[in-house]
Amino acid sequence: MNMVEESKHGRCKRPHESARQRISTDTVVYGPEAPDSVITLTALREHELVEKPIADLNEIKDALQRYPVNWIHIKGLADAEMITNLGQLFNIHNLVLEDVMSCHQRAKVEEWRGQYFIVCQMLKLVGERLDSDQLNIFLGKNFIVTFHDGQIDCLESARERIRKRLSSAGTLGCDYVAYLLLDAVLDGYFPILETFGETLEAIEDDIIQNPSKECVARLHIAKRNLITLRRTAWPLREAINSLIRDQPPLFESETLIHMRDCSDHAVQILDFVETDRELASDLMDVYLSSISNRLNEVMMVLTIITTVFVPPTLVAGIYGMNFKSDLSPYNMPELSWYYGYPIALAFMLCLAVATVIFMGWKGWLGTFWHRQPR
Repeated sequence: MNMVEESKHGRCKRPHESARQRISTDTVVYGPEAPDSVITLTALREHELVEKPIADLNEIKDALQRYPVNWIHIKGLADAEMITNLGQLFNIHNLVLEDVMSCHQRAKVEEWRGQYFIVCQMLKLVGERLDSDQLNIFLGKNFIVTFHDGQIDCLESARERIRKRLSSAGTLGCDYVAYLLLDAVLDGYFPILETFGETLEAIEDDIIQNPSKECVARLHIAKRNLITLRRTAWPLREAINSLIRDQPPLFESETLIHMRDCSDHAVQILDFVETDRELASDLMDVYLSSISNRLNEVMMVLTIITTVFVPPTLVAGIYGMNFKSDLSPYNMPELSWYYGYPIALAFMLCLAVATVIFMGWKGWLGTFWHRQPR
């Protein structure tokens, strides 16, 4: 794969984004607002596990000579000099370091001189906002180096599985550690999907019972988060499938079987995302239908009221012309009646009641009488 092809993607929006600078091909540059860099070493050999923080890179050199499996995890990317020195120690190309320092890279797998560079995104739901943090994995023969910004960390489950695996099987390789890291990232997606499902169910209840603009706003946020999740999971699935398809020498056949399980998880995630996206689109249609139904109910009530009062209004309009009855017997003789006013009111009331009875006989009031109260 071309390592230059993906190195200049856009960055995600974070509070310290303005502090980031483009990395030159010679020097790693990072802003002062970034989290401090912390290095943790996890060294493995048969039935032996060493976990400790690293303050001096010489300790990493000693561990590389003593242990067949070394996981060097860098949390926080503020120490540009230290990251540059790590790149020199593990022969990491500067373009790879540029991708490491970029805030948001598309998930991918790249091979360079027998070593593999894997990019994926860790996700976390903060309120209704979906945040991401890039995890960079550099895999060699006896080492695996991981970088991430420190905003999100879902790798503790991978550490626990390493401890359990080492105590039971006695040994594991760097390729298996890479699998555990990818699997931990994918496992972090499922709770987010469950939350999305619960959110959509709550929005559905609100839309059916009391549709409002707030429901639409929440629905748009959910749809945007689902799009973000899909953009994250889709390339990750492709990257995992490329490892399974290419069968790189650093990956044992047993590990590739586990990688197929990762691929299955990615497919499940995409299925859930597509299902939730369809549900969100359907909920928008339900909202529009609910608003239309409410408008129809309002218009129905107004139409009934108007229809009932049209005949009385006609009578009132006629008798409001006030022609003089003494000039002609045809000029409203009712104006001179003793009970003319009560008779006119009674006549108008009879017309209104007759209108309602007629509408009920035609079945036009059925929806009005049986509509649910708000």
